[in-house]
Amino acid sequence: MARDTVAEIIRLYSKLYTRHRRVRADVKRAFGRIRVCRTSALGAHLKRCECGHVCSVEYNSCRHRSCPQCQGARKAGWLKKIAEQLLPCAHAHVIFTVPEELNVFWQDNRRVFAEILLLAAQETLKTLLSDPQHLGATPGIISVLHTWGRNLSIHPHVHCLVTSGGVDDDGVFCKPARSILLPNRMLMQVFRGKMREALIRGIRRKELEIPSGLTSAKCISLFNRLARSDWNTRVLESYTHGTSVAGYLAKYLGGNPISGRRIERCSDREVVFRYRDHRDGRQKQMRLTPVEFLRRWSEHVPPKGLRTIRRCGLYANSCGPVREQVRQQLQDSSAVEAAAASTEAQRVSALEPERCPLCNAEVALRVIARPLKRPMIPKSPAICLTRPP
Repeated sequence: MARDTVAEIIRLYSKLYTRHRRVRADVKRAFGRIRVCRTSALGAHLKRCECGHVCSVEYNSCRHRSCPQCQGARKAGWLKKIAEQLLPCAHAHVIFTVPEELNVFWQDNRRVFAEILLLAAQETLKTLLSDPQHLGATPGIISVLHTWGRNLSIHPHVHCLVTSGGVDDDGVFCKPARSILLPNRMLMQVFRGKMREALIRGIRRKELEIPSGLTSAKCISLFNRLARSDWNTRVLESYTHGTSVAGYLAKYLGGNPISGRRIERCSDREVVFRYRDHRDGRQKQMRLTPVEFLRRWSEHVPPKGLRTIRRCGLYANSCGPVREQVRQQLQDSSAVEAAAASTEAQRVSALEPERCPLCNAEVALRVIARPLKRPMIPKSPAICLTRPP
């Protein structure tokens, strides 16, 4: 099989998968783009150095965010940008997960459910950290939406990178008094309450589509019952600098839930891939038919236009001047920590430009062939209306 196994499975079996079932328009669009990625259908480009040495001629990429072949440069560029903007202070990694009973609402309301989940996670952190009992300040938050588990199951959850500190009303950066940013029990209770309120409001305003077999009363009853159970929220240990957590989040920047390295073999009968079971931490194998593999994979294609990365607080785009003032405060107050954070950020670099093997000059790209545009063919013959004489 080809080097990129995920893309090859889509090329071989996506038409079989879409033949006898209803498929979302976002999934059809992803399949169509990935099938022609780096093929002659998208045109080609020439790699040439300043001295005129031709290095290679390669096909263009589709640049779809679910494509497993097109995410390397995007991830490296995002990580480089974030590493330069991170404040030189400790950061905490916080995870918010919803119960699996809500997966049916996710499948029918991907965009609305994602907005509710991301907003509830951010509001939970801002509400608790603005309380003087915990911090009494505005933190910096970067949240990323993930929708898959290690075995490609539906598992909506949010990873948050949170500064261990924030800016108070006087513009002074203050650090938490405790080693743990927030108590996990209280974090879970506040997040659970905000999710319950948002889901009930979405049902009553008819913003959420009710799954088949349920009614609005049954949905509200389910939300109330889940509000009495424990949800999975975790506050992981703090890191000296947030670059390591940002690197973890960059791996899930696109919508591709599995890399080709995890797939061991593929045939017309089954697709075998490795995954780590979170229950015992062991590496195991999952065997699925190609159609079932694509069904699970397509569940994680994000809707068009959905922003899976959100920034608020000190990391909001509108807080650039305040963030620079805080950076100066931290560099003046703790030169050692600031120097360590700067060194950690400098280790993160974008993709190095390709060099010519003959003269070591930087290689430039030139488009030599563009994809052909489809001719517009009317579905029915044109009707000419003439005015009677």
